[in-house]
Amino acid sequence: MKVFLPSINLCVRVIFLGVMLLGSVSAQAQIKDKIKSHIEADPLTFSGSVGTTLQSLFNNRDVYSAGSPFALTAYANFNIGIYGFNIPININLMNIAATQFSFPRPQLNINMTPQWRNFRFHIGTSSMHFSNYTYSGMNFTGLGAEYQGKVFRFAGFYGAMQAATRFKEYDNRSAIRYLADSLLGLNVHDYDMPQYKRIGYGAKIGVGNNRNYLDLNFFKAKDDTNSLPMTWMGSNNDTVHRDSLVFAKENFNLGLSGRVSIGKWFALTANAGASLYTPDQHSSPINNATLSTLGADSTDAQLGKVMGILDKAGWLFTPRMNSQLRFAGDAAASFNFSHVNAVFTYRFVQADYTSLGASRFSQNAHGLGANTNFRLFRNTTTLSLAGYLQRDNLDHKQVFTNQVATYSTNLSALLFGALNMAVAYSGVSQYQLDGTKQVNDSTRTNQLAHNITVSPSYTIEGDNSHNISLNFNTVQNRNMNKLNPNKSKQDVSTYTAGLGYTLSLTAKRMDIGVNYDYSSSLSKTNSYTSHALGGSFSYIIAKTDKVNFKANYMMSLSFNKNEDATANSVTYDPTDPENTAKTNNVSFSNRLGATFSYKNLHNASLYLSSSNYSDNIVIGQHISTDFDLRINFSYSYSFAKRIIKSKKKADDEEDNKPILEG
Repeated sequence: MKVFLPSINLCVRVIFLGVMLLGSVSAQAQIKDKIKSHIEADPLTFSGSVGTTLQSLFNNRDVYSAGSPFALTAYANFNIGIYGFNIPININLMNIAATQFSFPRPQLNINMTPQWRNFRFHIGTSSMHFSNYTYSGMNFTGLGAEYQGKVFRFAGFYGAMQAATRFKEYDNRSAIRYLADSLLGLNVHDYDMPQYKRIGYGAKIGVGNNRNYLDLNFFKAKDDTNSLPMTWMGSNNDTVHRDSLVFAKENFNLGLSGRVSIGKWFALTANAGASLYTPDQHSSPINNATLSTLGADSTDAQLGKVMGILDKAGWLFTPRMNSQLRFAGDAAASFNFSHVNAVFTYRFVQADYTSLGASRFSQNAHGLGANTNFRLFRNTTTLSLAGYLQRDNLDHKQVFTNQVATYSTNLSALLFGALNMAVAYSGVSQYQLDGTKQVNDSTRTNQLAHNITVSPSYTIEGDNSHNISLNFNTVQNRNMNKLNPNKSKQDVSTYTAGLGYTLSLTAKRMDIGVNYDYSSSLSKTNSYTSHALGGSFSYIIAKTDKVNFKANYMMSLSFNKNEDATANSVTYDPTDPENTAKTNNVSFSNRLGATFSYKNLHNASLYLSSSNYSDNIVIGQHISTDFDLRINFSYSYSFAKRIIKSKKKADDEEDNKPILEG
């Protein structure tokens, strides 16, 4: 107890100083009221849920599969309230799998996110969002905090982004054999690919709220070179060359984000990011000695200023000979009116822009886009138009420059109260421009693709509801380069059509659905056709105020036929095996399952699915079958809120109970 006395004393001093700085009786009264509300709150409230998922997989070709024969995931979510302070706790236990492709140990993630007034704390495994170009969504295991006030806001965290571990590589034993060997203790040593421990931290500070704000943020991540044994890094006798696979990385990102809103009709947002990235920490650091080897003059005034900055910021980032500085940014202007809204965007990301705290960058490219939506005829009809133009090779180092334009339009209308008509069109245009080399006109990429979809559906409501849906689609891929000698062979036309019907029998508590789909794709060198038949059935076995028990079944049967012509022939001749090869594929799948709930507290589901894929090569007389069987079981329990009241509050509630006469 004595250990916590200095901390308690410090907290009291901070609170007292804050009250003195406020300097007003009303502010003091407000704080007293809030403290009193916490004291009078329930001492303890407790609610949450627990659950688990078990999956079993069998495949007759599991030697080629990365699936696990047995996998278990368990979780628990709790919300604890202590005198009005909320403490959410999340526990996830994953990757408990009996397979050579799993982690060497299960993953246990525990996360607590206590909240108090405008503060939110992160304890354990959690994630936050700063900027698209610095830190966004990557998990960390550590501590974090966020604050959102009326004017001021900040966020920060520190933790491990990844643990020092190793992944087991490919093992040619089947999953069942591997499980048997595991139980018997006969597993042999596997090759390993190491992973460094990575520490990351960052902070965001800004002013404003969700509508208008300006934020400055940074993110730092660095791999710990001492987290793995040096023997794992590879040697001359290491046949798997660990030194060519594993590198210790370092990254520092700086970001600026802002948003300005005018009423509800206009908003402008902008994000900018800068990244200092080192792909290998074993590279030599930048100093006067290393610069002199490159012929740099250390007496240069500008270079001296740069070196002075780097020396002072060495604790934050160590520039090395392979370090790179890159920039990225975007801006968006949105307009919103009663019947139309529009968004115009621009984005650029320099080549090799890297953030170890974010991902999914369209590298070395910039693009301009627009998206508009119209609500017409009393909102019964919607029309959307979108377009995006992107060009790469920002660093002018690519052999060629690629330009891609995408555009689309969608129309959806409700007619006569029951007929819904949807029409969509999308197009993609690709064009090749000069880069470090000049494009040859006869081989220049000039591709155009059109996609048109028409989907009408009709619904009849009543005791028994009926729904009929149709869909028609065509895709045209065209080579627009008239100088290309293979132009006609690269043109492909695809057509699809489908019909679906769903019947809901409310009195019988069942739904029945059937559908048929046909597709055909044709070019000068290939012909492909497919027929697919599907069905679904669901039945409510029991439905009361407490119990809901439902069973469902789905199946699909498809037949695919493919014909490939050789380079010596552009026509199909089934009687000439030298010019045409035919492949017939048949697949059949089933999925049977049931869901059960009791008082909305207990929820369980059990599913059994199987699929069988047969490949029959006519000319080679080769027949193979791929059979896949899966069992999935899940269960969750959500317990109602438990409240432990103070003795005084419980006595008051007992005294205030109404007296029943008679």
